[in-house]
Amino acid sequence: MLQKKIMSVLTAIITLFGLWFFPTVPEEGIFTDPSETEKTVFDEGVFEMKENDLIVSPDGSDSNAGTLAQPLKTLAGAKNALKNKNGSAAVTVWFKEGKYLIDETVLFDSTDRMNVTYRAVPGEDVVFTGSVDITEWQNGEINGIAALVADVDTDSVYFRSLFKGETRLPVSTWPKEGAFQAVDALDSDALQAGNEFFKLHCAFYVNTDEIMNFANFKDVNVRIMHKWCDDILPLRTIDTATGRIELAKAAAMSIVNGDNYVYENVRETVSLPGEWYLDRSEGKLYYIPCEGETADNLVLSAPVTDALIEMNGVQDIAFSGIRFINTDWDFADGTLRVWPMDETNPHYSQLTYLPTHPQASYEIPAAITVKNAENITFENCVFRSISNTAVMFKENVNIATVNACYFDEIGGNAVFINAPHAIPAVTKDIYVTNCEINKYGRIYNHSIGVLLCHARDCVIENNEIHDGWYTAVSVGWVWGYAPNPTNNIKVRNNLIYNIGNGWLSDMGGIYTLGIQPNTVLSGNVIYNVGCYDGAEGYGGWGIYLDEGSTQITVENNLVYDCSSQTFHQHYGRNNIIRNNIFAFGKDGAFIVSRHEEHNSLFLENNILVTDDAVMFKNCTEKGWFVDRSNLLWDYTRKSPYSGSNTKVGGRESIVTMIAKGFYSDTVFENPLFRDALNRDFTLAENSPALEIGFVPFEYNAGTPYTFE
Repeated sequence: MLQKKIMSVLTAIITLFGLWFFPTVPEEGIFTDPSETEKTVFDEGVFEMKENDLIVSPDGSDSNAGTLAQPLKTLAGAKNALKNKNGSAAVTVWFKEGKYLIDETVLFDSTDRMNVTYRAVPGEDVVFTGSVDITEWQNGEINGIAALVADVDTDSVYFRSLFKGETRLPVSTWPKEGAFQAVDALDSDALQAGNEFFKLHCAFYVNTDEIMNFANFKDVNVRIMHKWCDDILPLRTIDTATGRIELAKAAAMSIVNGDNYVYENVRETVSLPGEWYLDRSEGKLYYIPCEGETADNLVLSAPVTDALIEMNGVQDIAFSGIRFINTDWDFADGTLRVWPMDETNPHYSQLTYLPTHPQASYEIPAAITVKNAENITFENCVFRSISNTAVMFKENVNIATVNACYFDEIGGNAVFINAPHAIPAVTKDIYVTNCEINKYGRIYNHSIGVLLCHARDCVIENNEIHDGWYTAVSVGWVWGYAPNPTNNIKVRNNLIYNIGNGWLSDMGGIYTLGIQPNTVLSGNVIYNVGCYDGAEGYGGWGIYLDEGSTQITVENNLVYDCSSQTFHQHYGRNNIIRNNIFAFGKDGAFIVSRHEEHNSLFLENNILVTDDAVMFKNCTEKGWFVDRSNLLWDYTRKSPYSGSNTKVGGRESIVTMIAKGFYSDTVFENPLFRDALNRDFTLAENSPALEIGFVPFEYNAGTPYTFE
């Protein structure tokens, strides 16, 4: 050990004076470029009609027998027909190609037949939709611009979404690009003025040139961006002279000077092809046509429901090969009282909606909700243009699987495992595997790809999650060291990229909370995590162990190109961080942001590389954590630094860090990646990383399936 200490110091001195050589690039390696990974189409099997099976067709009738010659017509009809089938043997309900409208939530309960698979006939396109077509259009105009106009009975119908095919169409915004900034919010307009972060403002002030006499101001929403939360808030009153905006829903977080905000659903700014506006006062739907669209050929669809299916008290139910599309959203009336609020405040009685939970779209409902159920499966399904959360598993769900599914343009969370807090957890054995989740959080930007709050023995594995505004995978829902039902969660081999995109702060590719024995994050590849880069922006982390994260193992992950650090632990106990590659964090490689009396984590056998950024950000005082047998390398400076930055006065040298008890048995050499500049992290057979016990691991992240 003494010899190793001497060699570490000698290495530090040589590196510090810039005498270390720049080794050659290797030829062989361990990783495969994700774009080169071969994918297959999911095997849908074959159509085989058995004795008790049923057939459903858009051309059928729910009064039919459900045979090939006399098919049923709807999901609800098939569900009810099964009640007349004797026995408990497995049954398949086969859906023929076509579109099936679900205009009212289909409820499954203990009176329904169990051991049933609702399945598309292989090779046929089966769509469950929450929307109806609008085909009767006339030529007109809005704001002096040519538009197509349809009559809508707004006394009975009001929708917040509109679709062309399965694509969500944009409402008009103001400003058209960028955002305005809030000027002020007063404690006298808050429901709990004494709380710094969660004042629950019911009004705020803007610059007077950033407000107008909106024609239908009660249909206008304000989307305001806080640190890790965006609020969509309907207007109650406006004052163009003072710039005061009163809200019909209190903000979930404090509104502060400089918060970005935009107006949405503004009649006066409808102008671009594809934009639309539903004018309740006129009973008219306006749409700016794209090239080639006319009153004769335009077909759009408007949602009539936001919830498609609810299961409660069922078991052995599966859906396979179904496309779930085009549902609506509405303002959630907050039911979770996260913070006590002053109900005597005069603003309280004027609210239409109470504030919602300020994190991860917690109170947003789902298109498909499952509770008190066992052995539930969604396989080879598509969820597209779902305006709320797509699939939610709530209390008492035991064994559920979402496998080989594609999520696209999801308003909230794609998959939400949301059991209530209980010890032990009453929801367990949930598997989210082999899925692709694309463009989640499209309505509620602070949504998660896969959000797991209270559950145990779950697996989130081989998913590809990308292009969301916030965290991709979040595990745990207890802040600090209080008892936590969540344990034994495996987050493995997920490919996560292009998240955050500079809109919100305080996010991670993978995020954890609380004490979680036997939870493991392994084999994940995470890159391009970007937080808001304004004055108050912070926290675009690759792997983020937040408050109280404890007894978690983080190993064999590749994390690179994050706007903050590639790894962040706020505070926790005795986590094991080993055999990872943490590369090119813009503001450093690694950070522990709170010093506690106990050991925070063990950092061992990792490769940390930067490009003129610090290795250990700020956490350079003795006793914060234990690091040993790591490789550190800075491609610009060669000699790696820790501290606040790499400039003189902000940095800690290798010699200083060793004197403080860090860098035990550390190697300060180029790891010999094949092409670090182009993010090929293939290691050479003679890589010095092998000296510190780093074990090369095979790239196996992402779904094996290709989706449309």
